[in-house]
Amino acid sequence: MLRLPVLGGLLTVLAPVMIAASPVGVYLEFDEPPSEAAVATMRKEAAGVLDRVGIGIAWRLVSQNQGNEPFERLAVVKFTGKCACGGFLPASREILVLGTTAVVDGRVLPYSEVRCDAVRRVLPDIEYASDHRLGDAALGRVLGRVLAHELYHAVLGTVHHGASGLAKGFQSTADLKSDEIAFDGGDWELQPAPAQ
Repeated sequence: MLRLPVLGGLLTVLAPVMIAASPVGVYLEFDEPPSEAAVATMRKEAAGVLDRVGIGIAWRLVSQNQGNEPFERLAVVKFTGKCACGGFLPASREILVLGTTAVVDGRVLPYSEVRCDAVRRVLPDIEYASDHRLGDAALGRVLGRVLAHELYHAVLGTVHHGASGLAKGFQSTADLKSDEIAFDGGDWELQPAPAQ
């Protein structure tokens, strides 16, 4: 019987198309009330970066979830710290973890965290902006890039990092603030599941 090998081959070919077919439900939760300008810019930046690789996003808040939206794929992202410029955090030259995605027994779970205070600490020019609305928008742009990176892990279910672009495991301040940063061509191809 050739049905199973043919079906398996067809699924391998169609898998990237199926991943992009419906939007990913992304549920956001914030420790503290965020800046509206930061959140609007973050959503726009993350959606734009992900749209370029064929991933649509349906934004939701965890607090508004009633469990009645059937998303094929979803991710829950918690934002810790203050997601707004405030001029209160000292700058840091240390390497800080800006975001994480949960991994249990080698399996990537669709639960991520973005650390707003860590992002603010590596961007002192944004943190201490005299115009808080512009500073919050610039912060939101960087938060959107950190969020897109974590969604890469959560949606694909991979711990893999790319050699360059947004899938890279380490981003410099210059990378995060650059005019153009994106995923590389093969980053969103399905990664093999870890051996059990």
